[in-house]
Amino acid sequence: MNTTENKIISFSMNQLLFKQLRFVGTMQQIFGVLGIISGSLACLGIITAIVGVPLIIAGVKLFQSGKGFNQTATLGREEDIIHAIQNLHGYWKFNLIVFICSIVMMVIYFIFIFLYIFSVMNNQYY
Repeated sequence: MNTTENKIISFSMNQLLFKQLRFVGTMQQIFGVLGIISGSLACLGIITAIVGVPLIIAGVKLFQSGKGFNQTATLGREEDIIHAIQNLHGYWKFNLIVFICSIVMMVIYFIFIFLYIFSVMNNQYY
């Protein structure tokens, strides 16, 4: 498959679709801000900054995607929907990074808890 080949997709939009597009864009902007705030709070800890930084970037991408969807609904420009989808793609990539980092940190946390419990149990008999 040739990835440099451009394909044209065209569709007509009615008022309901414009309204839904505005709603989706607004929700993305709200959740983008919440993601930025959550990432900022996560960055307060040194180790949790591993999750916080990608969470901030994901929040920015989601906010920009929402802005693109709102502009598409308002102005109807093709480049706005393209940027919205590109930013949404970036959001999901960084969200995947956050998910993987969270799982790794949880596994490490449970290992430390297990080792602590094991060492306490061994010291009870001395």
